Amino acid sequence: MHSDSGPASVRWQTELARVGALSGREKQVFALLGAGHSNRGIATRLDVTERTVKAHVANILVKLQVESRLQAGLVAQVYESMYEGTVSEPSSVSDN
Repeated sequence: MHSDSGPASVRWQTELARVGALSGREKQVFALLGAGHSNRGIATRLDVTERTVKAHVANILVKLQVESRLQAGLVAQVYESMYEGTVSEPSSVSDN
């Protein structure tokens, strides 16, 4: 486990280095996790089943080597702030 000192980018440095291992769809789910969406919300936005989202989340946890979706979401937030625009929600999705 990481110590709580230092900026978030340092705290999650190892996990951030693993983001490149995610597939395109996993990166979409990863970005939506970082935005705080539920599995149901992600499923709706990506037009897939919740079961599919759960499988993607499980793969993300394994690939990033984090213990929870909360940790994955925190990594996603740091990643987005560091590489703004690299991971984003699908452009075909609206907030309406």
